[in-house]
Amino acid sequence: MLALAGVAFAQKVSTPARVWSVGPLTKNEPVMGVTIGGGGATVTGPRVDSQTGSIFAATRSVVFAGDRIVLASMVGMRNVDGAQRPEQVYQLLSLDARTGEVKDSREFVDFGVRAIFATNDAHVMVSGAAVLRLTPDLKDDARFEYHATGHKFGRVQSASPDGATLGNATSPGFELIETRTLKARELTADPAVDTSVNNVGFVTDNVHWTRDYPKDRGFITYTDTSGTHLLYHGKCGGRPQFLTDDLILEPGCKSPLILDTRGNVVRTISLEGAFSYAGVSQNGKRFALQIASFSGTHSVKRERFGFYAVDTGELIAEVTPDELAEEQSWTAFSPDGSMFVVGSPLKLTLYRLP
Repeated sequence: MLALAGVAFAQKVSTPARVWSVGPLTKNEPVMGVTIGGGGATVTGPRVDSQTGSIFAATRSVVFAGDRIVLASMVGMRNVDGAQRPEQVYQLLSLDARTGEVKDSREFVDFGVRAIFATNDAHVMVSGAAVLRLTPDLKDDARFEYHATGHKFGRVQSASPDGATLGNATSPGFELIETRTLKARELTADPAVDTSVNNVGFVTDNVHWTRDYPKDRGFITYTDTSGTHLLYHGKCGGRPQFLTDDLILEPGCKSPLILDTRGNVVRTISLEGAFSYAGVSQNGKRFALQIASFSGTHSVKRERFGFYAVDTGELIAEVTPDELAEEQSWTAFSPDGSMFVVGSPLKLTLYRLP
């Protein structure tokens, strides 16, 4: 009976329909790799860099923008006249979302592209030495300079799930930037390290309440206009992520938790294996998790993505990428959650979700 129940459950999980696959999209320079085993460090390569070795980059390297899909890839180093060292070169590509055809391309030299984000009005935000607001065909629309609000430092590494707001750590301090107007408003003057933002605040796992809870190891701290609030503490924890303005995913425990901004546990997601956050649709209906197994050298041995309903926690579908990532493949939802793009500059695939 248990076996039959397992088969019945498995049959409920459908496979998304492949729309297209394209790649390689950029000409990346070969890189060397290092693996750690029982005999120590081993140098591997040279190999083409898939740029999937970072969970941070996995959710900040490709976005939907209107009828386009935009990706940002580091394509190598370049000697520039007058520079004392080679400069990093990044390439932005704008693909037709219907066909995967590259429509527009743009290079940035020594801009330090950290992340790209989709806005709620079909634009792209590029976070680097400044913050650029681009049209879907990669034309300049507006620019935000970090020192414009009187700060010497700025770092944008998170956007709200609906694409309306960016978080800017001003070291010290933290401000929120509207993606349509690029107007900034200060949230706090205290030192802050965000893991995710909504439209009125940010969450972090960097603040530890060990004086009050000395036996706990994981904490979620939420800061908004009314102050700083401890939402969660326990024996486990990770990098919390907003799914909507009111719901937060805690992906650092054996089973992912969804909490609200008052600290109530709304639901627990049951799954097996190591997992990490892989994106949420702007309408707040669906989110994705990477479920992976790893070899002894901490390289990904198997990777798949599960798609879940935010309001029920139900597993809707699963997909396994064609190319194996180093740590986590790049991913992004379309705003309505009906499409999902996954892969890397070496191969990018678009799926239609059930």
